[in-house]
Order: sequence, then structure tokens, then C-alpha cells
Amino acid sequence: MSRKKKHLMRYLKIFTTLLILGFLLNSCCGNLDCLTGNYQGQFRIIKTADGKDLVFGANKIYDSRLIKFYSLNNNDTTFFHYQTERFPGNGYDSILAVDFYPNPPIAYMRLSDGDVDTLTISYTTRDTKCCGRITEITNFRFNNSTDIAGSKGTQEIKK
Repeated sequence: MSRKKKHLMRYLKIFTTLLILGFLLNSCCGNLDCLTGNYQGQFRIIKTADGKDLVFGANKIYDSRLIKFYSLNNNDTTFFHYQTERFPGNGYDSILAVDFYPNPPIAYMRLSDGDVDTLTISYTTRDTKCCGRITEITNFRFNNSTDIAGSKGTQEIKK
């Protein structure tokens, strides 16, 4: 075999190997939309007695624009971004979607001047093959008494 053919065969083997390796890697991870973390909590604040919404609608007693979510670390206060979202079937916004990032162990929900609640937040972190490290909220503990699952969509806080 000539020197040119040997050289060409060597390049073809390398190219084929790289092509197969790329295909295998892409088939494992190529169609994934990796979420590197889920730090969001979605809350409806309702009246314990009858389930009526306390932030939106005719029975509201809290102003959604004045609600604050924050954490404290010594003298530093971190405020968390939130937005209102439409809850299906009721005709108006009624969910507070809060981004708890950076992930605090304890956050506070200030509904009004005299009404501040504590949310103790639990997280889970896992390493994945295709997406790296993923951190998610697994649980909220409301005022150190009521557990609220963090991964079950919209959570109801009863007041």
C-alpha cells in the first residue's frame, strides 16, 4: 500500500472514530433541555376556613404589589424576585411565583406590616450524566409547623 493511502486510511479511521463518539454523546444528551436548578416556589395564599384567595379577587386582604420575600444574613437582606401568574379556571392572577435564589435555608414572607411568616426551605442536589449538578427545592416548612412539598406545583398557604 502506498504512503498516501496509508495516510488517508489513518485520517479516515480518526474521522470515523470521532464521528461515532460524537453521535454517541449526542444521542445521550442531545435532546435534553437541562435545568441546572429549580429555586422557584409557587404559592396561593388562602383563608383556612373557606379557601378564599387572600391576595387576589373579591376577598383579598393583601396587596400583591406590597408583598416581600426576603432572607437575612447578618446585616445583609436579600430580596427575592416574584411575579404573579394566572391560576387556571379562576379568571384572575392568583399565584405568587418566587425565585429563591441564591438558595437560602430560611426566607421570610412579609404580607403586610404586621404579618410576616417564615419559610424554612430544604433542597436536594444531584449530579446527572448529561446536565451536571442540579439543585431543586424539595420542601417548605411554613412557620415551623406545616410542611409544603416544593416539587408539587402550586402550594397553598392557609392563613
